[in-house]
Amino acid sequence: MYTIFRNLSVNALTAPADIDRRIGAVAAKTAGLPPDVLRSWRILAKSVDSRRGAPQLVYTLLAEVEKTSSAARKLEPVPPEMLAQFEAPRLELPETTLLHPLVVGTGPAGIFAALALAMAGTRPVVLDRGPEVEPRFAAVQHFLETRELEESANLLIGEGGAGTFSDGKLYTGTRDGNSGFILNAFAEAGAPAEIRYLKRPHIGSDRLRLVAAGLRKRILDLGGEFRFGVEVTDLLLRDGRCRGVVTASGETIEAPLTLIAAGLGGRELSRRLRERGAACEFKSFQIGCRIEHPQELVDRRQYRLTGSRPEALGAAEYHMVSHPQRAPGVSTFCMCPGGEILNATAWRGRSVTNGMSDYARAGEFANSCLIVTFPPEKFTGPDAAYARLEALEKAVFEQGGCDYTLPAQDAAAFLRRRNGLSSRRTSCRCGIVPGRIDRLLPEELGAGIAAALTHFDRLMPGFIRHGRLIGAETCVSSPLRFLRDPATLESSLAGLYLGGEGAGCAGGIMSAAADGLRLALAMLRRG
Repeated sequence: MYTIFRNLSVNALTAPADIDRRIGAVAAKTAGLPPDVLRSWRILAKSVDSRRGAPQLVYTLLAEVEKTSSAARKLEPVPPEMLAQFEAPRLELPETTLLHPLVVGTGPAGIFAALALAMAGTRPVVLDRGPEVEPRFAAVQHFLETRELEESANLLIGEGGAGTFSDGKLYTGTRDGNSGFILNAFAEAGAPAEIRYLKRPHIGSDRLRLVAAGLRKRILDLGGEFRFGVEVTDLLLRDGRCRGVVTASGETIEAPLTLIAAGLGGRELSRRLRERGAACEFKSFQIGCRIEHPQELVDRRQYRLTGSRPEALGAAEYHMVSHPQRAPGVSTFCMCPGGEILNATAWRGRSVTNGMSDYARAGEFANSCLIVTFPPEKFTGPDAAYARLEALEKAVFEQGGCDYTLPAQDAAAFLRRRNGLSSRRTSCRCGIVPGRIDRLLPEELGAGIAAALTHFDRLMPGFIRHGRLIGAETCVSSPLRFLRDPATLESSLAGLYLGGEGAGCAGGIMSAAADGLRLALAMLRRG
């Protein structure tokens, strides 16, 4: 019979590093079962609870036990009809006659749309202005070593989108019925199997490259086609309908239906879509600034440790929010434990920060972005908002010395509005130089961060003393949201579907992937 062990708690300070492999034996012992009675088991959920005393690892397990055991009779069985919910999640695909739809962009929204379309047998054609992930990685390494930026192959542009060089965080506040399918698809493409059950799963930048290639291979095996190095600059409009796209080389590519998920690096394409009549609304968006701390500080504060971090625990994370009365609210965003800060620009002469971590999260430093929301009424329109972002990116570049080095300032010096960078030791491979972040940031962001630093220091003592602010982050979210028909999800231009972060319809890997799936299913029903 099958049973579920819930709230199985293990002291993380004494647990072995491979506790996930041994947790079945712990479950059997807790239930008073002989080890040989447990036929099989798998983890359904795992989280860390460090709210009181020593941090605890908390598990939920689905286990098959020998029904004839007297000890097993005390356990509550899972009815056979309920076991289906624990099987690998499936994607329900409608029947369709659609063939060769076009997908622009290989970030999470584009790639999962392409995957669903390929699974339905439509043989989609997928375009990306950047290269495949392998040459993209080489271009990124070249940039980090030489500061020579390739505008179509960088930390923002290319296969996998901006998320390829990130922490690969897969947790989201968005509730979507296909989340299990997305996690399973990532795991089948090479992501760690544990993403299926961790409360806060992540893939890691080193493994994301393999995952991007794995998803591409699956789509190719299903009959899809990829064309890299193809920049879409316009729509092919005929009789009031989108019939495909026009590329930078002047080539026209026709398609029965077109999906564009250009990401936050596709500002120029978003501008062209507006000019071509795709209806949109100007919405709130975020600007932020990275802050870096020793990971050891975060571990001690979050796990309530007096010594080093135990082997069973990964690098600690945090999420904090500040709601001051006389300054804008601030929240931490895209926290990267044991990670590094990047200059993730896609534009020459402009600097944009971001953060990433490899799977092990073994770096010396932790970083996160402190973000403030800017309402649309602060600007005369979306063009003014984009101009504000670009001006800030240029100012960061210039203050860093015009070679993609990033300006930095100790958090304490920022609060005193003085010069001050106590150390240039950093995770940022582009390096840091003393800067005046207090003068660089927009007034609203600066005021919000000043109030947030004081609040966060109360929650995590040492946040100010050991923190330093680095650069500015301008690719957090889009100032635009393209409008979609509630029933068909088409844009205001027939035959055109717009989605993902660049379209203002998602925020993060999971929500973007889910949005891509929604659009693909809508296209299949339409086709």
